[in-house]
Amino acid sequence: MSQRKPLQPAVSDEEGIGYQARTRERAKRAERTKTRIKQGKVIDHKGLRGIVATPIGPNWIVAVDHEFWICGVSGVVDVPHTSTMIVVGDVVWIEPEQDRTELGDLSANIVKVEPRITVLSRKAAGKAQKEQVLVANVEQLGIVMSATLPDYNKRLIDRYLIAADKGDLEPFIVINKMDLIDPQYYPDFEDDLHVYIEQLALPVIFLSAKSGTGMQQLQDILAGRSTLLTGPSGVGKSSMINRFTDARQRVGAISEKYEKGRHTTTASLVIPLPGGGIVVDSPGIREFGIFELEAGELPFYFEEFTPYAAHCKFAPCSHTHEPNCAVKAAVKAGEIDEERYVSYLNLKETL
Repeated sequence: MSQRKPLQPAVSDEEGIGYQARTRERAKRAERTKTRIKQGKVIDHKGLRGIVATPIGPNWIVAVDHEFWICGVSGVVDVPHTSTMIVVGDVVWIEPEQDRTELGDLSANIVKVEPRITVLSRKAAGKAQKEQVLVANVEQLGIVMSATLPDYNKRLIDRYLIAADKGDLEPFIVINKMDLIDPQYYPDFEDDLHVYIEQLALPVIFLSAKSGTGMQQLQDILAGRSTLLTGPSGVGKSSMINRFTDARQRVGAISEKYEKGRHTTTASLVIPLPGGGIVVDSPGIREFGIFELEAGELPFYFEEFTPYAAHCKFAPCSHTHEPNCAVKAAVKAGEIDEERYVSYLNLKETL
């Protein structure tokens, strides 16, 4: 069993098999959607209200209650936004078609997309400053990491926390695979994550999807809420979800029929939970660039800096090179977590 505290690999070193292929596919899907949707008002539409569950080629699986529909997008669609017109989590209205698909599934067309309440987005791949909306209308962001294999990455956690703040999502942290750690070392993990538990007052759940330990705590935080579970590849997101429901396999089976067996974790997937609530299972993230983040805004997303920043000699203070910086003094005194400060510096270099 592993007995070491986790190391902190660079964000770019995370596992990302198939990342470039997924990026190309997302770009092609977005372009296909743009060419087939004409924005406009759909007058007096009648139909069913559902949630976009996952993309399949040029189409989408839409969940209506506990039924799944294969939906096309064509003609005039009432879309209130211009950034990533349809994404997983969008609430849509669909008009059923008389005939089923050639593979026997319920068929419909998307005619309206409702305004988004929340979004989680990141900087799209490439040099241009473009937004890629990953998911819409979730209340919570579950940042899933593992205790080992792979080790958790606090710098990536910090990026997710900023994205959650920008998108008005409530974050929490899950550390899976605790069954691989000798119990005598559990306190080391709590100590290593103390800044999130104590200073930021975030829920941090230590669990094992394999043994079931800690799963009730996760189930309680998911109940009746809409939650995106995200994190690197290999941390066990799907294994956790499969302990609650078989809906993931049911949606995946539909998707695989149309995607010719392609593995379904290449796209986000909405999964209804028994007793209410939904979970969005997302593919493993290789890197996470934050969209529209200015260097001057960054300190405000490290909220533990705030009590000290007012005492800096210079205002505004970047908390990097200025003399008599109260934030740097607090880091030196151990009042601000040093790793969080290093994470801040690394993020600042990318802006």
